[in-house]
Amino acid sequence: MKIPHYTDSLPYALESTSRILHEAIVRFFEKNGFEITHDEFVILDTLYANPEILQIDLAKLILKGRAHTGRFLMALEEKGFVKRVPSNKGKKLVMISSVTEDGMKVYKKIKKAIEDHINSFQNEMTEEKEKELLHLLSIVKKDVLKKCDIKFK
Repeated sequence: MKIPHYTDSLPYALESTSRILHEAIVRFFEKNGFEITHDEFVILDTLYANPEILQIDLAKLILKGRAHTGRFLMALEEKGFVKRVPSNKGKKLVMISSVTEDGMKVYKKIKKAIEDHINSFQNEMTEEKEKELLHLLSIVKKDVLKKCDIKFK
């Protein structure tokens, strides 16, 4: 497909949409004065969906480096929202993370607020269109990951 300008391309459209959505959700978190940041919420959500996930696997799912992920986990642990317990995996000592009861309360409160917020501006996006878009984005992501050696540090 020939495009007149990069700014008319699919990659640019995806990038600019992503940046706008990211800024919108960061501002939403700031405006609401939540106990945690957006990045910390993503970790709580991922831990909730993947109990006892290893930090390295968590980092891959949230597209962050292990060090960044570790800092987020430590901050959540200090706030009492995550519990990290040492565990043996073969000969290695690893940390298993889980959401605490207080973490679940914060998670559910923020999750509800995010759902309400998202629903407030998706007036023209039907559930069917959303599923189709998510499927198409998944195809793009898999294709790029297959062709490019992407690692987050």
